Amino acid sequence: MAIKKGYKQTDTGIIPEDWEVKRLKEILASYQLGGNYPNSDELSEFPLMKMGNINRSYIDLSKIQYIKPNIRPKNEDLLCYGDVLFNTRNTLELVGKVAIWRDELPIAYFNSNLMRFKFDKKYISSTFFINLILNTKQSLQQLKGIAIGTTSVAAIYTRDLLYIQIPIPTLAEQTAIATALSDIDALITALDKKILKKKLIKQGAMQQLLTGKKRLQGFSGEWVEKRFSYGLKFQVGYPFMSEYFNKEHGIRLIKNRDLKAEDQIVYYRGQYSEDFIVESGDVLIGMDGDFIPCLWNKGHALLNQRVGRLLICKDWDINFFYYYLQVPLKEKQEMTGATTVKHLSHNDVENLCLPIPPTKSEQTSIAQILSDMDNEIAALETKRDKYKLVKSGMMQQLLTGQIRLVQKLSENRVIPVAAHVVGGHIVNKLYDSKGWGRTKLQKSIHLVGYYCQLDFGNEYIRNIAGPDDQLLMDYIDSKFKQYRHVRIEIKKDSRGGKHYNYIPTPMITEVEQAFDNYPIETQESINNLLNKIKKMDLSRTEIVSTLYAVWNNRIIKRQPINDDFLLRDFYDWSAHKSDFSRDLVLRGLNYMRQEGIIPIGWGKYIDKSKV
Repeated sequence: MAIKKGYKQTDTGIIPEDWEVKRLKEILASYQLGGNYPNSDELSEFPLMKMGNINRSYIDLSKIQYIKPNIRPKNEDLLCYGDVLFNTRNTLELVGKVAIWRDELPIAYFNSNLMRFKFDKKYISSTFFINLILNTKQSLQQLKGIAIGTTSVAAIYTRDLLYIQIPIPTLAEQTAIATALSDIDALITALDKKILKKKLIKQGAMQQLLTGKKRLQGFSGEWVEKRFSYGLKFQVGYPFMSEYFNKEHGIRLIKNRDLKAEDQIVYYRGQYSEDFIVESGDVLIGMDGDFIPCLWNKGHALLNQRVGRLLICKDWDINFFYYYLQVPLKEKQEMTGATTVKHLSHNDVENLCLPIPPTKSEQTSIAQILSDMDNEIAALETKRDKYKLVKSGMMQQLLTGQIRLVQKLSENRVIPVAAHVVGGHIVNKLYDSKGWGRTKLQKSIHLVGYYCQLDFGNEYIRNIAGPDDQLLMDYIDSKFKQYRHVRIEIKKDSRGGKHYNYIPTPMITEVEQAFDNYPIETQESINNLLNKIKKMDLSRTEIVSTLYAVWNNRIIKRQPINDDFLLRDFYDWSAHKSDFSRDLVLRGLNYMRQEGIIPIGWGKYIDKSKV
């Protein structure tokens, strides 16, 4: 296959001509295995990251172990923000996973199965970038190739690891790639937090509604204690033996494992009774290991052995019992003693005796509320998974050089995700204020960025309306359109020009979730300034933004500052500034002093365009 112009063939695949290929040892500043600490599930002040916490590119905190109490870990094993962790031992399939530590916990250490990488800044500008490139298909293939051991226990030894080859772009392109991917990563993180919050809300609702502690409007009367055999039968599947993997002329066979995941779907094409046919909407329960009920949604299928189905009388609501049985069956699972796999019998379910709502209509109402919550969570999970697929596609193209960030590189610009997040937050706060539109949005971004000392990768130049950065605004516009957090309406004004209106959509909550990641003091500083800008009309916003720029410029240049100098610079900014009277500009200057909107010389000097 012919190689496209501007690209070259290497041992890591086809990459851009200006990229290099380096051995891992060439780009490392240091590497270190963690400490060999005794640990357990018992809570202590020192969480310990182990091989099970390393997932592909991120840290998994679903299960945390701790260094045993009374053991003091070494300072050299303390994790720091940006550390890249490598899993040296695991199963043959999982060994070699790489993840980046981003202060997921206030303090944590790492154990001896993990290796920490520190990189030479001459070659690597972003640990976020190198974390991603070590998780590409090309890198994973190399790592699997040097893994030694059996299917269940395998290791990657340092002597082999140091010689894997990695494609390395220029420092500027590394930063640009990391910025582009961190943008979507921030949205995924925000959705994960939102999903967790919704799940916690649902958990609280279940605790209230399924115990009768909280009654829905219109329902009263005591809950009635019933033995479940009164209105519920637990049907156990049949041991169908003729399994095969071709679905042609067969029916899907439901196995215990299918209730949690679809590892390998099997089918059956022998004789069977219609009594064992399952449809979407049936409630199934695994009888081995995990007893949590499952609301089946995979359609027409056949109930196999060690899987049970709830059969409910007409006076009871099946969906209510799907939710209602989750807690007692989980308790049953935890109390069941077993050396290998825990087992559930049909008597375990039918002999349950618990209080239930006195009417089917109350059961149905409770189930509907919880079902609506589940649907909302599922919609968020679908959106998050879609973003993950987008990120995966972007990674493959950006980390192999198939797509180049040429515009950003040629202008030596890297615009961080913060510009999108703060820009969306500004829209959400100011969209109904006086004079709202693209100009007021840009001046607000300028003031927030400089006043709150936030680096948006901006390079403002002088414009008639004040500091102007079209590349920054185009970037923010593109992100609003891409993720549909903000709707942009474009209309022609009375002079034939275009007026841009920015309106938040319901999906702006994703931006607000990301904004909540800022420290509280930063959030308060931004919001205090936006509350002041919200009261300004467009003229006042333009005056304050321009005055802030000329004042800040004088501080940067260490020039004298008084009202006369500031007003002279203001009117020298552009001919358009003569539209504002001296009295109006002075009032703007006094307002800035009164409200504490005073520059300190932070940021870049704003000059005329050199073009």
